Amino acid sequence: MADTSEQKATAQEPATVEVKLRPPTRVELRNLWLKEYGEQDVALQLWVTLVEKENLEVAIMLQMHSLLVFGTMVPTQAYVQFHLDLFDQTYREQDPAMASELHKYYSALIPPADQPEIGPEGLPTMWRYIHLRDVTIIGGEHTVKYHYWRGKVSGVDAFVIGVAPEEE
Repeated sequence: MADTSEQKATAQEPATVEVKLRPPTRVELRNLWLKEYGEQDVALQLWVTLVEKENLEVAIMLQMHSLLVFGTMVPTQAYVQFHLDLFDQTYREQDPAMASELHKYYSALIPPADQPEIGPEGLPTMWRYIHLRDVTIIGGEHTVKYHYWRGKVSGVDAFVIGVAPEEE
């Protein structure tokens, strides 16, 4: 039986497989949440929740990957407002499009005022980021200072409430 040119062309083409993505099921979301929750410090989650919900400011020291991070924990709103003001001063006149994009991005970081305590998975909402003001980071012999800082809650190895770095 002789091959036709059409059969040869088909045989040489690689087979393409279409992968269809689907949203995760409620069980899959729950399993992801349980894995992430198991890696969290519940006490730190409580402090972040208090700061965010009650609009508090709390002095804190974080240990993260052998660095000490001192500062005042502030709500996301304060962190965002600082950056919005900074970008507005810096870019509004020279590059209004850039200022608008930065404004949209940073505004989206603010959690909604009516954010439920129970998320779509049917489990408590977790805070993924912590925000500090008047930050001092000490690592080895080096010290750096920042106005504001944002870090992952899951990256915190240890924390102490109510402390500030010693001034030399």
